[in-house]
Amino acid sequence: MWFLNQETGCTWEVTDQELILRLQASGHYEQVEEPKQEEAKQEAAQTKVQATKSMKRTEKEQVKEVQETAHE
Repeated sequence: MWFLNQETGCTWEVTDQELILRLQASGHYEQVEEPKQEEAKQEAAQTKVQATKSMKRTEKEQVKEVQETAHE
């Protein structure tokens, strides 16, 4: 079964029956049809961009922490 995370927009294939039941009960996930190959490629590209943005933000936060520590 495929589930859409409504907060992130990512679609996941879930095969574990216990997890399927938990996701169906959750308000954050929606059961969807299997995505087409083109959609999956687009999602992978978007996820890669999101990961890069998160990584850059984290790196900036680390630099800021180091600078703050150096000033103390």
